[in-house]
Amino acid sequence: MTVLPATTMLPPRSALGRIPAHARRVLPVRPHCAHPQPRHFTQRTPLQIAPPPGRPQLGFLSPLAPNRLPPPLAIHLRQHFGRLISTESREGYKRRIYRGIKIGLSFWAILVLFEVIKTGAYQEDLEHQWPTPGEWKWKNRYCLRNAQALQHPEYIGKIMTNWPMVGAYLNQLIEELEDTEGEGKGIVDQEEGGILVEGVGRTGLDISAKSEPWRRGYHQALMGAAKAAENLDGWLTDRKEKISAPAEYVVGPSNPRPKPMPTNQKKVLHEENCEAASPPPETYYMKVLTTKGFDTRQKLDAALAYADWLDFKGLSSTASDMYAWAMDIAVAGYQGDASKVVDPKTGVLKFADTNWASENILRVSTALAVHKARQHDLASALSIFTSALSVRRSLESLPGPEPSPRPITPPKRTNDIFKHVFESLQNFLIPAEYPPPLPSGDTPALHTTNLQCEIAGLMTYIGEIIHATSCREPGLSRERGLGWTRDAVLIAEKHMKRCSSPADRDARQQCAQCIKVGLENWKSMVSFLLNQARREEAEAIEKAGKAWWGGQSAAQAKANEVLKLESEEAELNERMHRLLPVLDGESSLGSLAPDVSLAM
Repeated sequence: MTVLPATTMLPPRSALGRIPAHARRVLPVRPHCAHPQPRHFTQRTPLQIAPPPGRPQLGFLSPLAPNRLPPPLAIHLRQHFGRLISTESREGYKRRIYRGIKIGLSFWAILVLFEVIKTGAYQEDLEHQWPTPGEWKWKNRYCLRNAQALQHPEYIGKIMTNWPMVGAYLNQLIEELEDTEGEGKGIVDQEEGGILVEGVGRTGLDISAKSEPWRRGYHQALMGAAKAAENLDGWLTDRKEKISAPAEYVVGPSNPRPKPMPTNQKKVLHEENCEAASPPPETYYMKVLTTKGFDTRQKLDAALAYADWLDFKGLSSTASDMYAWAMDIAVAGYQGDASKVVDPKTGVLKFADTNWASENILRVSTALAVHKARQHDLASALSIFTSALSVRRSLESLPGPEPSPRPITPPKRTNDIFKHVFESLQNFLIPAEYPPPLPSGDTPALHTTNLQCEIAGLMTYIGEIIHATSCREPGLSRERGLGWTRDAVLIAEKHMKRCSSPADRDARQQCAQCIKVGLENWKSMVSFLLNQARREEAEAIEKAGKAWWGGQSAAQAKANEVLKLESEEAELNERMHRLLPVLDGESSLGSLAPDVSLAM
């Protein structure tokens, strides 16, 4: 037996306890409780919506029975909603939602403000390019300037003109301007009940009481609406779908096999919901012609445009009557004896040393000559063209042109972003000025900047007629027609180089149009003469082998003629290659004769 040392033995236990029995606290017996209350100690329980149970109900601490399925999600969320959404958590969610809404609203406010600034700068830019009368309401000015911009798609970055939108803008504007209780306060009917024109309706307003800018804006709206109506001829508008298209795209009994709509258009027009996309053009032209308050130039714009439209529709007899009406308007407005400067029946101008025809009479005579050329009355057309050319050339002896108001035309669009921003800022700071009115055209014609362009245009017409009639008229040859056309192109090209300032933009446009038409005519004439010369050369060579004398010289002459024409054709191709890129940079708004086309 091992004996432990005395030092390692436990001390003897005292017979008395550490706490005397009389000092020991007797705790009462706690009753049995089904839900014991746990002690919190130092851990604080978060404030909750509902009082917590006596024991934490944690699903992951109580294993499920093997055959017990988990509760549905709705019941699970309802059981744990009180634990997840506490008072502190709810305040945190409120702060997060408020912060998110504030950031979102701020972001959208910035976007809206940016769009407003962008739209305002764009409208100011349009206002400087196409000024509107300052006395109009903002809504009416908005309609006019946007309609003008849509008619120049190259300026606003578009490919084609949206004519339904142009017509909608201008029809709404005309309705506002003719409202006697609103923008049209002060206009009256010329007669009681107004003037009624068959197929047109009520016309003949008296706008003499309105200011000149108001009348000019009203004229722009009517002429723009007429041009839109010409381009919308044969179009229909679906009232329900709010789209417009030509009649061949409309689905209905009258068109059982319609054309398919473009791939980017999901809507289809139905015949039962369609109506004409625009009133006929004569509705607007007759309003201009019968309204009191427009000057002679404005009425001639409508008369010549309407006559050209009638020619296009094949109504030559009605077009002749309209040209006669236009001549009567020009003669009535002439300040002097019109019988000394023009024959109103034939349109042939008379040359006088002291009196010259007015610009209006020259315009009508030139347009009438084009009309007669379309009707194959080439002799009458040639007489009018040559008389007009004599008058135009006589104007060269007058003093040079003076600065005068120009029609509003858009500048070329630039891709320089810094220049664009600078111009937008400049337009925003400097208000647009409404330009002064153009001359009425009732006074004798003057030496203007466009004079050489007018001369070149008349020479182009004359050359085309001579070339076309050389086989029927004795004394005329195709070479003479080619010479007239060649000289016309050279004159227009020379004058276009001189017109380098921004004030000569209209002259450049007219010269560019003249050069384009002249080059096309020149090319077709040279091609015709070259083919004819080659056939004659082949015939001369064939005859030279059978002839006893002179056959070789005739064949050599034809060969030299072919070489000459081939050289001219090569020179012409080089000229077209050099000029066409420059001409494409110019707007094709001008024409040789206003409101008429070159198609014969």
